Amino acid sequence: MSTVEIVSFGYLHNAPPTAHLTIDLRHHFRDPHVSPELRYMTAADAPVRDAVLNTPGITGLVDATATAVAAFASGPSAGPVTVADG
Repeated sequence: MSTVEIVSFGYLHNAPPTAHLTIDLRHHFRDPHVSPELRYMTAADAPVRDAVLNTPGITGLVDATATAVAAFASGPSAGPVTVADG
């Protein structure tokens, strides 16, 4: 499989970066940053990952994203695939 680059960005800060697949998460789940206990943590911290992975519907979205990435990676011009999550 090709290399996959995941770029996180904020719609309030800039336009989405150039990517093969851009996923708008603004209405899908609540940003962990708004929880005072998670505000100063990152995705490297288990409580943040748990908050995101316990969001209803997130597993289906991750699975669908993986399927789309695999489709891009298997195309005739296969190479690195960039996914932007905003």
